[in-house]
Amino acid sequence: MLNVHIDGASRGNPGPSGIGIIIFRNNFLILNYGEFIGFHTNLLSEYLALKRALQFALLIDREIKIHTDSMTVVQQRESKERIRRKELKILFREINNLEKKFKKISYNFIPREKNTVADLYAKKAIDYYIN
Repeated sequence: MLNVHIDGASRGNPGPSGIGIIIFRNNFLILNYGEFIGFHTNLLSEYLALKRALQFALLIDREIKIHTDSMTVVQQRESKERIRRKELKILFREINNLEKKFKKISYNFIPREKNTVADLYAKKAIDYYIN
């Protein structure tokens, strides 16, 4: 099973945005990734990080646990919260389709201080774009 840490960051809301993804298997680092993704809200950045993480994870394993410091993402993925924005609804459906390809997938909310590496990669991607 893969442990996947994700984070989306935005400087401004909306503003320049980045994603960070860290993937582990059996406590061994498989992937660390950061990407500038354009100008988005923080929530959309979180979802884009999730989508990209699922795409990477599909290449490695079919059982994953997603760790995120976004309670909103966890609640919405567990269908406890409604999505209103059209842009998010489209992304939500794309993520649903990716999730169907996994044998096992779960979501875990973690405090921000336990997600510092994914956060660092997201912020470095923004810094790289700005500078």
